[in-house]
Amino acid sequence: MKKIMMTLATLFVAVCASAQVYIGGGVGFANTSYDHDSKFSWKIAPEIGFQLDKKWDAGISLGYSGVEDKEKVFEVAPYVRYTACSAKIVDFFIEGTIGYEHHDLQHSSSDYDVWEVGLKPGLKVNLSNHVAFITKIGFFGYQRVDEANTWGVNLDGRNILFGINYKF
Repeated sequence: MKKIMMTLATLFVAVCASAQVYIGGGVGFANTSYDHDSKFSWKIAPEIGFQLDKKWDAGISLGYSGVEDKEKVFEVAPYVRYTACSAKIVDFFIEGTIGYEHHDLQHSSSDYDVWEVGLKPGLKVNLSNHVAFITKIGFFGYQRVDEANTWGVNLDGRNILFGINYKF
């Protein structure tokens, strides 16, 4: 048992020593119209992660969003990111995530929770060795809202996120 624990500890230290830490996050904005009524929504999602090698990243994103004083949402989403295609400065990646959201309806007592498992495609433009522009577009996977289960693709304006990451 000691040999297994020492091997795992050595492996963990080796991975952490070669990993590069990055911080950053993104913002998103959307305007949704329902029967002559328009609602503006926003999202702020800071993140911290580790670039394990040229292809793999792992991290966590914390988000806060709202819809014009009607609804506030807090979310936590750990992820693993795989760079599928890389050019000189542009990388296409796919992010696998398991997320949790708590929706707080300001003028109602019917708050609800959302669980999700899925993939988020994205694009990273490496502006320098330390700074990258990131965009994530859409969600493909499974969501559970209270008792409702949903499988599918969501590509509306609320699932577009733009941001910047700084790698140390």
